Amino acid sequence: MKAKKSKGAKSKAARARGVFTLGLMSGTSVDAIDVSLVESNGKTDYLHLHLQFPFAPQMREEILGLIRNPETNLSHLTKVHYEIGHAFADAAEKTITAALKKKFLPSREALLAIGSHGQTVFHDPDGRRTLQIGEASLIAARTGVTTVSDFRTADTAQGGEGAPLLPWYHRRLFSAQARAGLVVHNLGGISNYTYVGPNDTIFALDTGPANCLLDGAIQHFSQGQTTFDEGGALARSGQGNEELLGWLMNQPAIEAFRKKKAPKSTGRELFSHRLLEKTLQQFGHVKPESLLNTLTHYTVELILESYRRDILKRKLPLAKVVLAGGGARNSFLASLLQEALPKVEFLTMEDYGWSSQALESQAFAVFAKEALEGNPITYSTTTGTKKPAICGKISPGRNWPI
Repeated sequence: MKAKKSKGAKSKAARARGVFTLGLMSGTSVDAIDVSLVESNGKTDYLHLHLQFPFAPQMREEILGLIRNPETNLSHLTKVHYEIGHAFADAAEKTITAALKKKFLPSREALLAIGSHGQTVFHDPDGRRTLQIGEASLIAARTGVTTVSDFRTADTAQGGEGAPLLPWYHRRLFSAQARAGLVVHNLGGISNYTYVGPNDTIFALDTGPANCLLDGAIQHFSQGQTTFDEGGALARSGQGNEELLGWLMNQPAIEAFRKKKAPKSTGRELFSHRLLEKTLQQFGHVKPESLLNTLTHYTVELILESYRRDILKRKLPLAKVVLAGGGARNSFLASLLQEALPKVEFLTMEDYGWSSQALESQAFAVFAKEALEGNPITYSTTTGTKKPAICGKISPGRNWPI
């Protein structure tokens, strides 16, 4: 895998001599492993380095195969579990080497822990079941660094859905702006957001698809030659199809999800390749650019439906929306949101000096530290947990005990 440095990743000029941790993340888009080196002093986090390691095409297909066909055999699941563990270990080791060379990391011994999210291959929020794979003991053994992983299961054990986990970190980053009302909206494979408001108000939920259907469609139309519609350019050139939009909005399982109250989560199990295949079969006559245009409007409509019901209807203030994730680069999608809510300021993580692409791996770097210190990172209003959960399982490295 070849590393790709994020343009948004930069070391802060003012360094807090704090604790160094590394975060590893692969999302539902299954594009790459994101790695972030973070230094924390208890109140402030400094992103020193963010690298991306794209998955080899064969590995990506194996992962997507597991997601599409959850009733797989144990032998194959175990094989991919260990392969991903090795891929994550490779990414971690290369990032540590780069950080030492660039002097972002003073020494290997200075690295307290690695937080590895792993790769989600199954998520059943109603059944309180979730599965992230990528053997963490391999990461700890190969890097020598204690690794914290499997963050979601502690929350499901307490009655939560195991997702979303980032709201705790969103609040940490933007608590100073809570009085005016702020949303941090992550546009990965799935769309989810955190609302941070006055009087310690915080809640979070998934709204539906972000990139998963759009990316699947462009890959279909390009016969795999293009993995995403850069900036939403092709979608912007098309005309929306009202019949298709109505058909998507009224799919029974999706309609049931829309009616659920926050907190709630979803995944590729609902907004899956099967939905896309069914869409292409039913509306094969629709031009590619028009289908992409309609899928973008569909994504936006589900987002706006939640904003209106869960924020504006409750008379909660909303001054800013900060977009993160790969979808933050979809200028067409962002323009539709801004057009619908002209009084709200739409920004990206880059406007705050952070990286949209690095945010999740950055969070899991911090989550590793929180786990080792015994601090919970979930709320009843974000995952539905009955009790705030201390999340993560520990695979000791050569630096254990810490």
